[in-house]
Parts: sequence; C-alpha cells; structure tokens
Amino acid sequence: MFCKAFRVRASTAIKGSDRRKLRADVAAAFPSLSAEQLAELIPNKEELNVIKIYTHKGEAVTVYTNSRNPILFEIEKALYPTVYTLWVYPDLLPAFSTWPPVLQKLAGGADLMLPGVVVPSSGFPQVERGTLCAVTLLGNRAPVAVAAAAMSTTEMLAAGMKGKGFAVLHTYMDHLWEHGDKSCPPTLAPLVADPAEKENAENEGEAEGKKPGNSFTDTPQHVDIGDLSLKEQNSCAIVTGKEELNENRAAETAEDDSTGAQQDAEDSRTPQEQMDALFNQCFFHALKCKVKKSDLPLLTSTFLRSHMFSCCFLNSCKVCSTRRSYK
Repeated sequence: MFCKAFRVRASTAIKGSDRRKLRADVAAAFPSLSAEQLAELIPNKEELNVIKIYTHKGEAVTVYTNSRNPILFEIEKALYPTVYTLWVYPDLLPAFSTWPPVLQKLAGGADLMLPGVVVPSSGFPQVERGTLCAVTLLGNRAPVAVAAAAMSTTEMLAAGMKGKGFAVLHTYMDHLWEHGDKSCPPTLAPLVADPAEKENAENEGEAEGKKPGNSFTDTPQHVDIGDLSLKEQNSCAIVTGKEELNENRAAETAEDDSTGAQQDAEDSRTPQEQMDALFNQCFFHALKCKVKKSDLPLLTSTFLRSHMFSCCFLNSCKVCSTRRSYK
C-alpha cells in the first residue's frame, strides 16, 4: 500500500477530545494493550498529529504520528499499527516468520506467499481469515510488516502451505516508514517455550533444514546473500539454501589453512584500517551482488540504505564468528 510515494492532503494537531476518542478506539481495536501501554502510545501531553494522505492508488488513509513517527494508520475506520509501534509492542499481533531475503520483495509491494513462511516447531498461531498479523524475520521477533491473513491457519495447513498467505499493508522500508525517523528494527530474541529447544538453539539452523515440514519445493534455492540482515550465523546458513551450504562447506577446507595468517594480519592493523577494509569489502560486495544495471543511476543514500547496510551486517557477522572460532 505504501510501496510508492503518497500525497499528503492535510496535517493537523490532535485536540484533547479527539485524543481521548483515539485512545478509546485503540483500546477497542487492541484489547491486549494495558492502560499503561495505552497511555504511552497515546500520551496526554506529547504532540500528536493526524495526517490525511492519498496513496499512489488513490486510497484515502489517515495516519497518526507521535514525534514525527507514524504510530497508527486508519483505513475505512479500521486501525492498524505501524512497524514503529510493533517494535515497542512486538506481541501486539499474532506473528508469522519468513526468510530475510523476502523482506525486499514485501517492501516492493508483494504479498507474502505461504511457501515463504517458516513453519515453527511449536506450530502456527491460530488465526482466521482477515486477522491482522505481524510478519517477522527468522531469528528476530521484531516485526517488519503488517498484513492481513488471506486464509485461516487451518486452511494454510490444508493447502499444503501453497498460495497467498497474507495481504501486506505496510512494511519496514516503505514510504510510510520513511515518513518517520527511518530507524532500523531492534534485535529481539525469539520466545523459546521449550527448554530443550532453547538448549539446542545453536543447532537450530541444521535441524530446521532436515525437517520435512519446513522444506517446500516452491522455496527458492538461490538467494542473494547481500539481502541478509540477521546477525546469527546459523540463520544466515538457512537462508542461503542447500546449494550454498554445500559450497560453503567445501570452501571451509581451503580457508582453514589461511585463516591463521589472515587473523595475524588483521590484528596488526589499526582499528581505522580494519574499518576501512570492511567498508571497501561491503562496498564492492553490494556493487557486484545487489545493484542491477536497471537500478542505475543510484543515489548514494539509497545505495547505503537498500544495498550496502545489509552487507555490513553480514560481513560483521562473519568476521566476529571467525574470530571467536580461532581464539
């Protein structure tokens, strides 16, 4: 809905009576919020604004902002939280996880298809068709999208996890998110209910790859590692697919002999030299693997935000994990 720029029709401050009405509407729409949480979300004294906008398709949407950040949007008298609100209250909506590379597709306006949904060992939350849900990335509980379920949980499983699962309304990195302070999602550890599952969390990536419930023939086997934003090495291994896992394992044997010498060379460099080397590596990686000819010419700000930052997360993850393994 907000994958393209929208047009602002009007922007006004919310008065006291309207503020109280908004708080009552939010309490009715999201009954799980406590009185304290409602007071934090719709404060009495902080500046709140209501913005009337038209999307690129001509849809009329009302957006409520707090300190510039959009916290809620309203379509046909139905309230929806933004990702900024869900980062503060991550359990406000039932959540479904997907692979990190899928985020770029969602931000581009695509809906979430069921083959891209990760089936957890504890099972899916029970939802009905039309239920408002949050979409998270594997390994991080911070929502990155707000979507409406296209079918119930029972229908998803009965369909063999094929077809459209969720109609996406708003995502991290879309134009509604850009209307705020453009902050990134926090890193929130997933809730682990089973103690045995928590104990084996480090081997989760390998175990998930072996479960038949999590492998679908429709799942792409080739993914661009530049899209990864998770910091967990096991999660990175899951996303890159079986073929890349085999390539990495074959490459590890050749890399083991030279890792010691590379580690000594890195330790002899100053922190500034190490950061310059990492910056250059991320720059060339993003330029080679993520930027297409059709994307050019490209603003430097867009290149950093959409292409290069994810490479920085990935390369930092690999550097840290390599250092830990050889200490």
